[in-house]
Amino acid sequence: MENRQFYIQYLHNQPVGLRTHILNTNTFVWLQTLFTVADLVAAYKTATTPLLDGISLAHLTIHYVVDGPAIAGNTLLTSIQEPVGSYNQPLVIKANNGTGQGISNSMSGAPVGSNTGMVSGTFEETADTETTVSLLKYHHIADSLKDDDCVVQIVKIILAVTAGEFSGSSFKNLPFAFLEGSSGSGKSQMGFNIKANIGDRRRVHYLLFDPPGSTSQRIYRNFENISKLFSKCYVEDEHMYTSETSSPSCGSLFKESLYMYGFIFELLSNKIQSPTVSIGPKTGKDVQELMTSKGIHQHRPVFILDECIAISDQSLKKVRFVRNCFRSLGLGLVMMGTDSRAAKLQLSIGGSSRSDVPMPWCHVFGEFPAVKLELTGLPQTLPRYLKSIILNSRPLFAQLVAEEIANNASDFDELMKAAFIKLKSVKKIFGNLYGQLGQVRLFHNAHCQLTDLESQSTNLENQSTPLIHSHFAQLDGKKNFILMNDGCIQDHSASWEPSSVFPELKNDILLYLLLMGGKGFSACYAGDGKQVPYAHFLMKAKSNPDYRSHILYFSNAVQDSNDGMFLESLLCSTVCLASHSNGVKGIDLKPFLLNLVYQLQIDKPDSEDVSILDLNRLDGITFTVPFLSPPNQKWPDFVQIPGLNFNWLSRARNSEGIDLKTSCGLFGESKDHKGVISLETMVNIIDRIPEAAEVELVFTRKLQDSYFNPPAPSFEIQFQRKGHVLKKAYYKIDASKPNTLLEPIKGLPCDQPDMDGVVIFFEINDRVII
Repeated sequence: MENRQFYIQYLHNQPVGLRTHILNTNTFVWLQTLFTVADLVAAYKTATTPLLDGISLAHLTIHYVVDGPAIAGNTLLTSIQEPVGSYNQPLVIKANNGTGQGISNSMSGAPVGSNTGMVSGTFEETADTETTVSLLKYHHIADSLKDDDCVVQIVKIILAVTAGEFSGSSFKNLPFAFLEGSSGSGKSQMGFNIKANIGDRRRVHYLLFDPPGSTSQRIYRNFENISKLFSKCYVEDEHMYTSETSSPSCGSLFKESLYMYGFIFELLSNKIQSPTVSIGPKTGKDVQELMTSKGIHQHRPVFILDECIAISDQSLKKVRFVRNCFRSLGLGLVMMGTDSRAAKLQLSIGGSSRSDVPMPWCHVFGEFPAVKLELTGLPQTLPRYLKSIILNSRPLFAQLVAEEIANNASDFDELMKAAFIKLKSVKKIFGNLYGQLGQVRLFHNAHCQLTDLESQSTNLENQSTPLIHSHFAQLDGKKNFILMNDGCIQDHSASWEPSSVFPELKNDILLYLLLMGGKGFSACYAGDGKQVPYAHFLMKAKSNPDYRSHILYFSNAVQDSNDGMFLESLLCSTVCLASHSNGVKGIDLKPFLLNLVYQLQIDKPDSEDVSILDLNRLDGITFTVPFLSPPNQKWPDFVQIPGLNFNWLSRARNSEGIDLKTSCGLFGESKDHKGVISLETMVNIIDRIPEAAEVELVFTRKLQDSYFNPPAPSFEIQFQRKGHVLKKAYYKIDASKPNTLLEPIKGLPCDQPDMDGVVIFFEINDRVII
């Protein structure tokens, strides 16, 4: 079977993704390890240790739905059809104690909502050497970045929030900080930067909202035990945020006996701990009195919660509940996450913080310290172009490339390929819809905002930006801003509707160099890790049931329109991708055309199986297609890679008389007509060919068998005043199949001995459509 990720959920815990294959890092071949439902059960128990410790595999069963029958253990995973097993429709794992009664809570044994038992765990960590080294590295970097202006701004707000007396109603005006950014932007490092800057002015505790899994970053494993204990406590309090209840306000929480308050009380008590700690419920008043007795009530502790996830309606309520527990005590709170979590968290303000005069509700920060070369471990003697590329990229990409430079990659193309392979294993963008849509988005006007409709399957009332969570987009607009308790950004009257945008090329150049294909690697992969054509990749994403809730608009960033834009977008995207297939030195015309036909296939042929007969007709054309920029962006001046052949690609306005243009002689046109291209349309296409064109590519659906037949004027008479048009050779390629032919178009000139350029019409499969 293809490499597939199955999501499994236990009680109200986050769904855990388990892949059927693992990557052999020596051969880079995916090997299947999970075949049956019983394999999934065993893998889930291992991945979530110690969640189900004490429950034997014989008492664990998997179900399609909570109240449904168990799926037989010998059921093959190939029989479970998508979207079942996806994040939004996870399989359910249930524990049975042998008497037929489900085990409602394996951590305390007490009925949910009773708050009579004790939660056991430890604050002590038992990390291995490599994990400890990762922690030391983060602290070392934090010492260098703690005085960065990005850090100072956040700390200033945190110190103000946690200073002075805190009365029972002060939480109404108590804002929190939210660090928003996609993977690799430096959010987790910021937690350590903040702690280093604060120093001994406050107690600072860093932990994860959910315990780390087997594929989590190594740094997270340094906080595994405290995060497990933390999650046990809010699970014990789940009666406060179940689907039948609304999110409780700070005021209503304060008087409740909660394990969350018990966790905070125990952490702040400074008792001499045995390896195991037992936590019972406490009230907000208990914690407040503890802080007073310790003299920290006027400079209250700060909690940094990383990996705050709120995909489903239930998890959103859980995050709100946890947030309000901290706010109700006047504690400093820094939450870090993706996918516009700040907007989602803000929805519950109605009963706890709305006032007649708008007040700051959440300080959103999306700006983090820039990469410093000395922190990558690379020497100052590094070539200037490599320095510039690394310093103008996000930390994750910079570190991956730095590691491969240290491994002595043979040239720039090999460097990008090696770093991409690592990135693909770190961020699973090809295994989910939004990662796939992010890849598509990179190829058409990427630096253009996208406001997503909400996924119907998540049943949330607010918008989200999943290209941030599942890919590498960022919030559009100001990076740092204050969200008020009326739902508006400070000094704005309209409610905030988050939208996503990819960074500009000059600000995150490795994003584009790594994820838009290169020599030996592509931008499009199936879930099993196999390279696939762009058209297949796009159609596969479109077939996802959730696609309609997160539609990508194929309009032009410089000219918004919803009419006939898809084929124009396909032209720009596939030409850009094909231009990268031989690396930064560019690619000769004939292999470029082969790759272009490959990218237009709706099925999944190997690129080596694509053929175009009679390509020798182009032997008289000497032309190299450069490594093209993303549409409507230009390569920054600091990119001076040895041997490079870069050029910009523009998706032009209608007034410019062309759809795709470059400065190297490559142009493009698209005509997405339902029927065949008429003679009148053909005349218009040819009449628009720029004088500078050496190669023009025209995307259509279908051509007539011939043109310029009597009584119409011949081609030569029609264009007698356009000398540059008369010197071109005209051909067509049926791009609907992988084995095709470069053939003349009857009525148009071809095979001219003195031709100074070529115009090639591509007939595109009718099934490639949005």
